[in-house]
Amino acid sequence: MRQHTYLSFINPVISALQNIFYKTGIAICLLIIISHTAKAQQLDSVLNIAATNFPQEKVYLQTDKNMYAGGETVWFKAYLTGENAPAPFSKTLYAELITDKGAVLQRRTMPVILAGASSDFVLPDSLADTRLYIRAYTAWMLNFDSSLLYVKPLYVIPKKAIAKKNTAIVYSITFFPEGGDMVENIESVIAFKATDQGGTPVVIKGDIVNNSNKKIASFSPEHDGMGTFTLQPLPGETYKAVWKDKAGKPHETALPPAKKDGVVIHISFIEGKLHYTLTRTETAGDAYKKFTVVAQRLQQIQYAAVINLSQKTTVTAPLPTDSIPDGILQVTVFNALMQPVAERLVFINNNNYSFITDLHMAEQNMNKRARSVLQIDVGGSLLSNLSVAVTDADINPVGKNEENIYSNFLLSTDIKGYVYNPAYYFSGDDDSVKHHLDLVMMTNGWRRFTWEKMLANEWPVIKYQPENNLSIQGKIAGLSRTVLYNRSVTSIFKPRVGELSYLSFPLNDKGEFSISGLYFFDTAKLYYQLSNDKDKTYTTSASFTFTNSFTKAPLLSKEQLNSYYMPDKTDSSALLKSIGLASAKRNDETGLGKTQVLQEVKVVTKTKPLKEKLDEQYTSGFFGGGDGYTFDIENDLLAQSSFGVLQYLQGKVPGLKVNTNGGASASWRGSNTSFFLNESPADASMMESINMTDVALIKVFRPPFMGAAGGSAGGAIAVYTKKGASANSSFTGLPSTPVYGYSAVRQFYSPDYSDKNTDAFTKDYRTTIYWNPNIYFDQNSRRITLPFYNNDNCKKLRVIVEGINESGVLTREEKIF
Repeated sequence: MRQHTYLSFINPVISALQNIFYKTGIAICLLIIISHTAKAQQLDSVLNIAATNFPQEKVYLQTDKNMYAGGETVWFKAYLTGENAPAPFSKTLYAELITDKGAVLQRRTMPVILAGASSDFVLPDSLADTRLYIRAYTAWMLNFDSSLLYVKPLYVIPKKAIAKKNTAIVYSITFFPEGGDMVENIESVIAFKATDQGGTPVVIKGDIVNNSNKKIASFSPEHDGMGTFTLQPLPGETYKAVWKDKAGKPHETALPPAKKDGVVIHISFIEGKLHYTLTRTETAGDAYKKFTVVAQRLQQIQYAAVINLSQKTTVTAPLPTDSIPDGILQVTVFNALMQPVAERLVFINNNNYSFITDLHMAEQNMNKRARSVLQIDVGGSLLSNLSVAVTDADINPVGKNEENIYSNFLLSTDIKGYVYNPAYYFSGDDDSVKHHLDLVMMTNGWRRFTWEKMLANEWPVIKYQPENNLSIQGKIAGLSRTVLYNRSVTSIFKPRVGELSYLSFPLNDKGEFSISGLYFFDTAKLYYQLSNDKDKTYTTSASFTFTNSFTKAPLLSKEQLNSYYMPDKTDSSALLKSIGLASAKRNDETGLGKTQVLQEVKVVTKTKPLKEKLDEQYTSGFFGGGDGYTFDIENDLLAQSSFGVLQYLQGKVPGLKVNTNGGASASWRGSNTSFFLNESPADASMMESINMTDVALIKVFRPPFMGAAGGSAGGAIAVYTKKGASANSSFTGLPSTPVYGYSAVRQFYSPDYSDKNTDAFTKDYRTTIYWNPNIYFDQNSRRITLPFYNNDNCKKLRVIVEGINESGVLTREEKIF
């Protein structure tokens, strides 16, 4: 519910207050109300336009670790949120692996399921770069500032220790008057940030002097190069900072000039409550005697007040925050002409942004290749989507400059400017941490819509719409409108894995066609012809062009990439260990070591179970593997005598309730079960119409099943019909084109050392011990146990769990074992 819905009944309250003050003879100099004036309504109106027509999506990636060697796999889980909504509205997410020069090495296309998507990048063995980036985005995000796209830097371990270059360090300091401007004769709080050329904070000391070189104030950082001091600029004076860097070298930096007239805003916390103070100049004109203060979050007004300073020059007022959503609040002061004249960012933390995740070891054994069991418990009853990374803590230690799901969604994506070590600001509720976060608010700007552009009706041009899974577009050339009238393109869609289906593309009068909502992995062939063209005369004489889904973002320049934060890459013991481990792994993967690994793969292939072979032959994407039951119908003689799929499944799956009387249906844990025929959505009646002699495989997935749109809380039943040569007869002689689906899904290899065959590996060099990007909880399943085996020499584990629930609330838990 919007926070200003009490407009309808506030006026009687205001009238009563005015009456009371009038009878007591007290002059009303300050009136804090939500205004019904046309100008105030305009502010609300433009925010409504922004929220309704230009909602924002945000992306965050959890990777298994921060440092990688050539040849390793970067495993990642992406989380996508939509502002003012519990879930994003795009159903397709893109990710790119980019070099430090801006070249795109690899691309991935992923379906978004329960606000999450996962994939991986395999780094080339010959990789020479020491810095790579992953950029992730939706097509909708490309309509806005490209600097808003998510970029995650990765550090690539060099093949040998790199000698430090004696590069000259450049230090700089930037000053930020609170509210935006200094104003003559008004004391202001001035924030500052001191960094080197890479954005790393530095410790400096200095003085503020006027144009007569008289010392006015001193300053030094309080936290990560940031701090504040107070200054009251006088008419005719200019100011500069005289300071020394870490090496003792002197510098001078000019402060912004002060305005002659204006208003200054100051934010303070009095007994834990947020207050703001407005101070105007005594000589201000009418434009600076009446102000409107608006606080907005997520393009919704959370607070508004009219401040009358015609009789006073300063006032302090409370700003209630109890009901404001957690995150950055933008407080803007408008003058009497409704021009924005001051602005301040404030972080609101009512501790409503996270839900509880309990992480511990149910079994722990740090011996070589020993088995441990991780246990994760999630509070509440909402459907939740989590990922977990277990790494060698000596190789992947906690760094000094890290992000996490909290810092990305609540901080980094909403401000303009580089934030060093953003995860720190969500490390606790100490007053010192809150104060340090407020320094970030004062030294970074707002990075989304600006009031000036909104009030001038300058809105982004929408080129891309939110994508409904995959789409295919095309055009026919060489045929007249008369021939194209009332026709369509009929096609047979044959994926590399799975059964064929039939698609129909409606044509417009220009010969253009499109279809969306496609959901398949890897590649497919599309056989096509013009409808009502039995002899293919028009089909063969026309020119068909097809374009497949992949919306590409603009390339990033080297300078843009250098502006993103990097994880620590100092000559720490972790880096040296990583270099040594990567070198040993490369040496062992040549000659005999490599041969032994290949022989082991051959042994496993010979003993592959029949059900696993069927799984590879028929299934793809989220339907492959999975948590559930597999039934080999083709080799089950009793199955042939069943009257249908549901009757066959009765009593075979614990917890699955099947009804074949009075309308076929199935449910699990009180929720309806989803049905799929050859991985396309189907209904129960369709299941009953299938002849069991045509069925090859049935898979039943425990709830929730993320292969269903929105995640089926009642699990899923997937039926696969037999493959045969007759299936190809219907498209013999038709022209075809390849189309590309979602990137193929690879499973993280987690060895099972209880199997003696697995022990044939000579060395286990894994630095990521376990990775699982798809962990789901529902109202009936709030605990999960995850067994895994140690490598050859890991003595300390770093475990990170992150995720989101169906209401858009986040979670994170990190522990060292």
